[in-house]
Amino acid sequence: MSFKTLLLSIHRLIVTIYTKAYQIKNHKKSKILIYTDSRGFEITKAINRKAPFQSYINNLIKNYNCEVYICPEKHTTFYDFFNVLNNKSPDNYFKIICHIGVVDFSPRGHKTVPEILNLKKHKIISQFGNNFFKNLLAGENYETTYYGDQTKSLLGKNQLKDLATKLNSIPNLIWISCNPVLLDWDGNYFRKRPRNINIVNQYSKDLIALLNNTIDVIDLTKLSKSEIKELTCDNIHLSLKGMEYILKKLELLLK
Repeated sequence: MSFKTLLLSIHRLIVTIYTKAYQIKNHKKSKILIYTDSRGFEITKAINRKAPFQSYINNLIKNYNCEVYICPEKHTTFYDFFNVLNNKSPDNYFKIICHIGVVDFSPRGHKTVPEILNLKKHKIISQFGNNFFKNLLAGENYETTYYGDQTKSLLGKNQLKDLATKLNSIPNLIWISCNPVLLDWDGNYFRKRPRNINIVNQYSKDLIALLNNTIDVIDLTKLSKSEIKELTCDNIHLSLKGMEYILKKLELLLK
């Protein structure tokens, strides 16, 4: 075992002990399930990687009986979220917080799309069927290229209705949307994002329009340029102020 692997193992153990300790302490309080992609943790410090520290999640852990999944997959998608819920009873939770979507919606080099989808094949087929999976693989590429490769999203626009139907069936759901991306500001991201990156925001808007009014949405699709620079560190991941912003929105919904 390498030193880096050892450190990661120790870090995961610390995070597990930390969250479990509060779960035991708050076992009589309202039960909340939290499932996030990489936007659920503060990304600039190694200690915060896939951890609740300096995230809006930390406050929730301390005040509720929280079951937490912070970016459990290399590419954490809606399919991973649904797979976890498949073995649970959603009615048992006061609220289910879903901070997922940027991985599913983002345009990426199209050659990587089948690789990622095939890794999640059994999850996708078990939830949506074989034809849905085939349609994902056969979906058209975007005209925009990224580092010489045509781009494509893991989820096609034609599949948004199926996604919405699945989300609409989950009781007590809170979905945190994606936000617009500025093409003239990168924050601390080390390179330019695809020119068509705002497909992410359009997908979010389209999905919100398909969700029932029984679903609570923290809608970030209308953030201004100044808000994006303040609430994110790289157009995607939340800054500390962004974490506070999400926490305030969640506190209103949890009341």
